[in-house]
Amino acid sequence: MRNQISLSHQPLLMYASSFTRFKGTYYLVGCSDRLDSQQNQVKILLISDASCTLTLYCRDQSCILEDLKPESLVDIEVALDMSGSKPYFRCKMIQNADKGINMVRNIYQLPVARCPYPDVLHAMIGLIEQIKTTELREFLDNVISQPDIGIRFVQCPASLNHHHNNLGGLLKHSYEVALSFYLDKSLSHADRDIGIVSALLHDIGKTLTLTPDLTRADLGYSVDHDDLTLEICSAALKILSSKHKGLANQLRHNWTCVSPTAKYEFRAKTKTAKMLKVYDRGSALLQTNNLN
Repeated sequence: MRNQISLSHQPLLMYASSFTRFKGTYYLVGCSDRLDSQQNQVKILLISDASCTLTLYCRDQSCILEDLKPESLVDIEVALDMSGSKPYFRCKMIQNADKGINMVRNIYQLPVARCPYPDVLHAMIGLIEQIKTTELREFLDNVISQPDIGIRFVQCPASLNHHHNNLGGLLKHSYEVALSFYLDKSLSHADRDIGIVSALLHDIGKTLTLTPDLTRADLGYSVDHDDLTLEICSAALKILSSKHKGLANQLRHNWTCVSPTAKYEFRAKTKTAKMLKVYDRGSALLQTNNLN
């Protein structure tokens, strides 16, 4: 993975030791208290992105500006400090990211600490980096980095009783379908990019209908996941439409005609829409056959 963000703002956590101070928006994946050798209370914070997980220490809890939401994005400022001859990361400020201070949102923020398939997460990011269409890269960032969507995307199953019905199954299935588009040499670069994006998000509605606990969410009892795709992508589609309406409309078409029953009464008209059905079915059958 490559770091495309300025050095002091939003570095990948794997490079954190290169800076004496940095700030950014990361997933908070752990929070606990303990006593140090002088019996002073110290709060231990764990933050994670797609590269690694970092342990932070907070001795002056005035840096915690509000009650923190677990398993959520936080805006944070960190300093590299010393305890004797031993370096450690000290939290200077932390608050829930919904305040919008930094407003950085990208695919690299997905928390590897909560991903059952870290190798698949890294492979998916590598695949996304091959997308040549800038507007589609930005679109993916805007969709998957939504706070309530991203962490569930890497954890939820793809189904409960059928294919990829395990923790992280949604990520694995989505990546497999996207990889099929990447490997399809019959596609133009433009169609390949559209196909990869369509594949990665074709089941994004399952982040709202299924849970990381391998159960059905309340919404999943009354709404099919296909009906939620455009809702989850709506804000990002609006931005994409303002920059490249054709790309946005191709994505809309691909996602609303993929059902074998053509539930929206629009049959697949484009090559990527037709291949999405084929590659989706292929990934499901391959995983099911491997289990039998």
